[in-house]
Amino acid sequence: MGTSDGRVHRGTVRSWLVDEGWGVVGSADFADPIWVHYAKLEGFGPGEFRKLDVGDEVELTVEHAEQDEFRLRALWVRTLG
Repeated sequence: MGTSDGRVHRGTVRSWLVDEGWGVVGSADFADPIWVHYAKLEGFGPGEFRKLDVGDEVELTVEHAEQDEFRLRALWVRTLG
């Protein structure tokens, strides 16, 4: 498992599996897609369902990690807008 450099990157949601609670974000800063889990989503109120929609623009921090077939994993994600 790698570590994050703490930089905030921007990306776009490519897919989101509502029933499984995770999805994929693409960012011009990385060649590989970024795996995102709903628990890392910020900006939702208590009891509010946490999810992203395809096309959402987000800010996120990323670490190098092996997560299923992904080599990058989000540590923190916030939608823009």
